Amino acid sequence: MSHQKSLYAYILASVHNYADANDILQETATVMWQKFGEFNKGTSFMGWGITISRNLIKKYYNRRKRSRIQFNEPLFEKITETMEKHVEKIDSRVGALKQCTQKLSETGRMLIDLRYNRGMAVKAIANHLNKSVQGMYKAMARLQNALQKCIEKELAREDCQ
Repeated sequence: MSHQKSLYAYILASVHNYADANDILQETATVMWQKFGEFNKGTSFMGWGITISRNLIKKYYNRRKRSRIQFNEPLFEKITETMEKHVEKIDSRVGALKQCTQKLSETGRMLIDLRYNRGMAVKAIANHLNKSVQGMYKAMARLQNALQKCIEKELAREDCQ
């Protein structure tokens, strides 16, 4: 589940259709569940998911060969190659984000939860907390800046090790 958004982004970049990307994501999750025993611990879980979804995307395009939109194998391979290079960086950034979020104040964690986990708009958060909208935008900007700086420090620390 923690890799779902990244995997979905990869699939959507490959098929350019929300409904088809959702279907392929569900099929990928099913295959991953069925073949979980084949996953090699210590390797990239996200990379494994990309490999499975890549095969499903190829099947998707092969089924659509009669369509006006033709499968472009070299472009697909370039997208896959680029995505795989960034997978480890994504995993590291998510880990750093989790660590940095824990360092926030209780209020900061609550605001991040309302905004990003619950999907509330900044205006809705301001109304919910009886705060000014402008003040809430400033508070969110400060939180985002603090998280960004913390993430950069955590990643730099990882690079040194």
